[in-house]
Amino acid sequence: MSWIWSALMPHPPVLIHEIGRGRELEAEKTLNGIHELTSKLEKPDLLLVLSPHQPYAPGALFVNNADFYRGSFALFGVSNVRINAHSQSKDIVTLCDYLAKFNIKTYIESVEDLTQDQGSMVPLCFLEKAWRGLPEIIIASPIGLTPREAFEMGKALADFHNDKKLALLASGDLSHRLTQNAPAGYEPDYAPKFETAVEEALKNNSPKPIYELDEKTLERAGECGLRSLMTMLGLSSWNEIKIFSHEWPFGVGYCTALCELSKKQPAPVQLARETVKRLLDNANLPNGGDEVVASPLWNEHKSCFVSIKAKTGELRGCIGTLSPIHESLDKEIIANAVSASTRDPRFPPMTQDELSNVIFSVDVLSEAEPIESIKQLNPKKYGVIVSKGYRRGVLLPDLEGVDTAEQQVQIAAMKAGIYDLDRIKLERFTVTRYKEV
Repeated sequence: MSWIWSALMPHPPVLIHEIGRGRELEAEKTLNGIHELTSKLEKPDLLLVLSPHQPYAPGALFVNNADFYRGSFALFGVSNVRINAHSQSKDIVTLCDYLAKFNIKTYIESVEDLTQDQGSMVPLCFLEKAWRGLPEIIIASPIGLTPREAFEMGKALADFHNDKKLALLASGDLSHRLTQNAPAGYEPDYAPKFETAVEEALKNNSPKPIYELDEKTLERAGECGLRSLMTMLGLSSWNEIKIFSHEWPFGVGYCTALCELSKKQPAPVQLARETVKRLLDNANLPNGGDEVVASPLWNEHKSCFVSIKAKTGELRGCIGTLSPIHESLDKEIIANAVSASTRDPRFPPMTQDELSNVIFSVDVLSEAEPIESIKQLNPKKYGVIVSKGYRRGVLLPDLEGVDTAEQQVQIAAMKAGIYDLDRIKLERFTVTRYKEV
């Protein structure tokens, strides 16, 4: 599965009816925006909540690894409105390990009580009512990151996949200094400029309006949601973002927005398909991955295989490299997509008519490691390289019909013309597989 949506929500407790007691109607546009937003949100299997009111971790993403989250609005005199939610430590470890690959630091600590975290409590209160129960949740704070780092983290998250439907809730209020009665003072020269840039960034799905703000404007705006917003922009790249509301009734900027991501394909297969499309159209090939879709994966120096299958399941082409030939992964994908579609000796070159009836997948390979015995193989987890003399055969992992290590070695050997398995050399590798859905 993959990301199905990302959403921006404000978090003033006054919006909760039991707290506002009528004052929430002063933010009627925001309430209407939240209700319209929540009515459109599919309940995910796992919700990543970014709250600026979680603990601060300098230079890192704070990740709350409590197994159970609980909290109430007792600080606002309403102890009977409560939130209870579960997390999964396995998902938290997987997420942190993934972010580490992109040099995104995480600081992990367990904070079970959310009572002082209105950034999580308020949006979750609305979502719980809409869904009649909450999914599994991971709560984190991006406040320790710079806005650019938060955006890059969002770009990295775009290619994070597991077996669950994922969604991102970016919680954050905007400037707290928009009117003379605002809670953090009044900054007429800076706060409106910040709000305008945020709206432009969301409308254009681009961080550029934020990047064009000077440091003084960012500092004097007095915001708390910028990094949550920037992560949403990074995750939502190349998709339309819809704004439901944007106002500042209490001198604080409140904005609700949604990006539906269910149709988004992983960046590697977007690049592979676009490369083949341009090739068959006799157009110029992409110079790099960013020309098609932005992704932090392009910075990696790794080998890959590009596979093309008919929608009925038959292989149509598969070419790859065991060691990287090009300086970056995007260039590796572009070259292998060309070869898989037109230079696989087992098949004739593809034609334009076939493109709509095939499915692309890209396997990014780890560095191969030598092994001493076939017992160290697992065909579901590891690919295998079989070598003897100048002959070398490879088979990717987790292929339909390949159930044992013995089958895996035999097929890889036969592909290389190796029929005597005595004194063969074995290597294994893992892959990260990106497949069109």
